[in-house]
Amino acid sequence: MDKSELSPPPWPQVGRGLWTRWWGYLARWMVFGVVVSVFQPVDEGVDSLWQRLLVRVALGLAFGLVAATVFTLAENTLNTARVKWKTALLVVLTWAVVKALFVTVLALV
Repeated sequence: MDKSELSPPPWPQVGRGLWTRWWGYLARWMVFGVVVSVFQPVDEGVDSLWQRLLVRVALGLAFGLVAATVFTLAENTLNTARVKWKTALLVVLTWAVVKALFVTVLALV
């Protein structure tokens, strides 16, 4: 037997099928959502600085959760071979679609 057949892969197998690599994508999108949302303006109805930051962080976490779900499903459906340019395109499209969804929902609320 070859040594490569005996050793496990260097990464843990997380999820199967459509949810492969879910936790890694979730962590990255949530960090991105929080970092970006902290620097965006929020409604004028909140007076306290800490309340504003809390609203921003909550929106960022929600954005990250939705974006991670959309990206995971798209990546594991449309890019099973993990081609880099397709992944980059899916990241940009995921951001644009989820951002448009969040802006629409916030405008309606």
